[in-house]
Amino acid sequence: MMIRTFCTGRNAYAAAMKARPAGRRKVKAKASVPGLAAQPPPQSQMAHDWIGPADPSSNLRPIKFRVSAGESSAEERLRQLRAETQKWNQAFWSDHNQQFNKEKADFIRTWLEKEDFNSVRTDGSKRMPPAEDMSEFYRTFLTEHQPSQLQYQREWYKRNLYIIYLSFRVKMSRLVSRALMRR
Repeated sequence: MMIRTFCTGRNAYAAAMKARPAGRRKVKAKASVPGLAAQPPPQSQMAHDWIGPADPSSNLRPIKFRVSAGESSAEERLRQLRAETQKWNQAFWSDHNQQFNKEKADFIRTWLEKEDFNSVRTDGSKRMPPAEDMSEFYRTFLTEHQPSQLQYQREWYKRNLYIIYLSFRVKMSRLVSRALMRR
């Protein structure tokens, strides 16, 4: 299955700069890179799934799933399940990352108050707790959130095994229909 990626104009320009031939010095701002587009086409016109840039809150790359012509009920169910799983994944990691960033900021603020430091050094850089203190924060955060991580992991395995099962069924039905058409 071919997958296309879409990205913002800035990311497309950066990708074009990386993909240019070594002898070429100038690249136009609207450079075209095979496999990259500014925005995916409408779902009805898509020939492949499209993968976008990482979401800032979850750090996951969204996928736009194509809708194939003459999609069977099993194929439709598989596509819907993949989309639902992506939304569920997005929601979990957005919440988790938001909670992590909030607790990390609270920890740093508390550390600065406890140590009676300003948040900015005289050279203008931010003052941060030492690595040992941050390590303790990370350990504590992971320990506190272990039950939700385990629950997420169990659900992730269930969803992905079901997606694999449906993918197998879709693939087998395609093979059978092709074999019957050849006769």
